[in-house]
Amino acid sequence: MITRRLWLSAAAAVATTLIPGPAIAAEPLEVTAPTRVLGAIVAAEGGAAVVVRIDATLGPADLRVAGAVHSVAVSQRGLLDDPRNAPRVGAGVRKILSAVRPDLAATFEANHKAWTLTFVRKVLAWNARLAASPVRGKRIVDSFDRAALLAWAGAVVDPKGQPSPPALARAPKDAAASTLESYVAYVEALVRSLE
Repeated sequence: MITRRLWLSAAAAVATTLIPGPAIAAEPLEVTAPTRVLGAIVAAEGGAAVVVRIDATLGPADLRVAGAVHSVAVSQRGLLDDPRNAPRVGAGVRKILSAVRPDLAATFEANHKAWTLTFVRKVLAWNARLAASPVRGKRIVDSFDRAALLAWAGAVVDPKGQPSPPALARAPKDAAASTLESYVAYVEALVRSLE
């Protein structure tokens, strides 16, 4: 004889095998960048949906995503030394990630809005500090491959100008890690080198 208790137990057992549980998250998307600075923008855009790797043999504007190489709007080496370019570069990264994983496009969009909102405040503070930079308004030789940084600080890059500040020689060449926090620390070091 089938009792109510036996029937409920059997129904529950069948239901747990037929009704799918929560979806298992897909493996994170592997994205390879040429520098940790660009990798930091990838990490900010992708969040937990990406794993960033570094391969210095990639071109300065290239990302390898799911085995294919894609170009990001990084027109010059060191473009991200001027963090005002980061949201635009991030938008390019978001477009690439969304094309590869359209199911995560809304997540990438939300990530972009979240990190750029707070990042813009940092850029405004750095702008204010660089307004008093000793290179502002001067013609400076780009001795250390920092044209974007010098231009952001208000210098005119000129091969016949004054020597670059010696502190630029000691400034970091890349972020310590592919994280937004590391990129912020990197830009902070660059700003200090021009104060």
